[in-house]
Amino acid sequence: MSKQISEANEQTPSSRIGRAAAYSARIQELMRYDKLSSAEYPLVMTILRAVREGHTEETWQEEQKRPLKALADKLPDKGTAHADAANRFEQAVCCLKDQALWPW
Repeated sequence: MSKQISEANEQTPSSRIGRAAAYSARIQELMRYDKLSSAEYPLVMTILRAVREGHTEETWQEEQKRPLKALADKLPDKGTAHADAANRFEQAVCCLKDQALWPW
């Protein structure tokens, strides 16, 4: 836990703002071309907040435990890319990585 805190504290506010601005610009670009699904949007917004606050992936997952568990309990969407994923959360992560929206 202290490692996560020290990692988050190592980032300067300006670097966090810069990373969040770049992440936000990527979201806007994908939305402009209708490449971000409405199902992924809430997940992406929680990631944007985590990036803005300098959280690690582990901290983000802990904060989002309930929604992520709900995704993990669902079967993957067969009509979407990465239908071979183990569950809907893993499928969403793969899709976000494809779109350069997975910051960790």
